[in-house]
Amino acid sequence: MKNPKNVRRGKRNRQRGAELQRQAVRTAKEFGLEAYNRDRGGAQHEKGDIEIEERYYGCKRRTRIAQWLKPEKDEDGVVIREDRGKPYIVLEYEKYIMLLSLLKEFKNE
Repeated sequence: MKNPKNVRRGKRNRQRGAELQRQAVRTAKEFGLEAYNRDRGGAQHEKGDIEIEERYYGCKRRTRIAQWLKPEKDEDGVVIREDRGKPYIVLEYEKYIMLLSLLKEFKNE
């Protein structure tokens, strides 16, 4: 029996999610990182949609992202936290990938 949540999800939404996964993997590879799209054919992986340097990441694509999550002024990122929760950082994907590639270079030296 099909999962009712997935039945209501439209074809275009699945395409948009897959586009983001491919873009994320392609960008990571351009920075010399080992990256894979793990979510082929709509398979649900408990560890994440993509794998970059043996770390797993989910991909979420929305029509709009809340403005308060985006950096303002000349900020490089935004630190966010829910009450009684862990802090997270929101930053531009290419900046994060660049940091991962620099870390990889540093480890290899």
